[in-house]
Amino acid sequence: MFDPTSLKVRKQIMGLLLNRWGLTCMGILTFQQILEASSTLWLVKLVETIASHQNFLPYMLLYLTSLALPYIPGCIALVVKTHWKQEAQRHFIHAFVTSNRNNIGEWNNKAIKEEKLSILTSEGPSALQDLIDYVWELSGYVLSVILNILALSIVVEPLFALAYSLSVLCVIAIMKGQRRTQRQLTRKALTARVDLSQQLLAAWDNVLLGNGYNFKLWDEKTSQRLKRCLQRNIDLERFDQVLAIFVALITSIPSLGVVIYSAIQHAHDPVKLSAFVVILPLLFQILSYTYQTLSLAFRWGMHRSKLTAIYRSIQASKDSPSSLEKKVNWSKISANHHSTIPDYNSMSISSSPSIESHSNLMRLTQRKGRLTLRGENGCGKSTALMLIKDALASKAFLLPTHNQLSFTSETNKHSTGESLRKRLQEIADKVDVEVLLLDEWDANLDKGNQEILSGLIDLLAEKKCVIEVRHR
Repeated sequence: MFDPTSLKVRKQIMGLLLNRWGLTCMGILTFQQILEASSTLWLVKLVETIASHQNFLPYMLLYLTSLALPYIPGCIALVVKTHWKQEAQRHFIHAFVTSNRNNIGEWNNKAIKEEKLSILTSEGPSALQDLIDYVWELSGYVLSVILNILALSIVVEPLFALAYSLSVLCVIAIMKGQRRTQRQLTRKALTARVDLSQQLLAAWDNVLLGNGYNFKLWDEKTSQRLKRCLQRNIDLERFDQVLAIFVALITSIPSLGVVIYSAIQHAHDPVKLSAFVVILPLLFQILSYTYQTLSLAFRWGMHRSKLTAIYRSIQASKDSPSSLEKKVNWSKISANHHSTIPDYNSMSISSSPSIESHSNLMRLTQRKGRLTLRGENGCGKSTALMLIKDALASKAFLLPTHNQLSFTSETNKHSTGESLRKRLQEIADKVDVEVLLLDEWDANLDKGNQEILSGLIDLLAEKKCVIEVRHR
């Protein structure tokens, strides 16, 4: 079955890589690697001119320049990479906003809130940073290996490209065969680290409270998990290093065979022999990069899966507003409606309208006045306000009891009553809506503050419909 969410997630992940900062960073990195690879060309030419007693100064200058100049684009690329990381975070925040804007159905779901906010503030940014660092490192290795092998093939021996390509194909086949074992060891190491982290989360109570019995149990479990974590990480590192040695041997033998073959072919040509001797350290350096390059390449699936899981987790659920309505017990909600101005469009000074469903409540929002909802805890009064907000969208403003909504007025330095008064005044001055929804605004307020704020709400109700849930 076609899943539009999967397509959306893939586009979002590609947007992290294919943006102006990412492409610019890769362009600068490519230019840097071309400069570094050109040093091979100038070094071989320098050796050849020295061996043939020609003027070597131009090639020496080019060689020295190719060694020093790459630092400049390298520094620029690092600056651009910082921009890239910030752009990736901005892109991620935009994806979160796009997926969850006006998704009031999930607003009071504590589990979903904690999960999504954790991903937005911690796991998501961390995964983005890791992805960009991974792409940067992998691109650097790949470009370095390809360009240097290409340079050696052009100026020294074309067989280098063939020998290295064949050895890489063999290594890929071997690493694929060992991939399952590596995944198992990685999973065990990760599980051990997670178990240790969970055990350390209990350190505060068990260490600081000083209960000997609890501390002993905690210390024993911590020691066990430390030992298991160490052993499993050593097993993984040992496997990686043994595989790296094996890969190095496989990639080295064909290339060294080409060196020996070419040296024999040019046994009587000191110029060519000098070039082969000079490039040997470079060749071994390139070969040492092979394992890192392929190891990084095989980790792309891990990063992709992690990013896919993160982006999917911030998508809105498919629950419809009807699921909210099921949480409301309309028969247990009482209403009291009054208006401060008895004009034609407003409600009567005092009335008790019947609310039997969401549609009944929505009809009451079409007239000015103040509607107070009361009922026992858990009957769905707050959910009823959420249903109105979901239906009216930008035509309604919802002010929950506890919230972190952004306001211009600074409220941290004021009492609860004064803070709420400032916010209500700002809503009255700045927010143009037809319906104002107030959820238990009188909670934690003394009688004096309740009367002052109630008067302000009466003023607001002269111009719009105000629906409030009262705490008492």
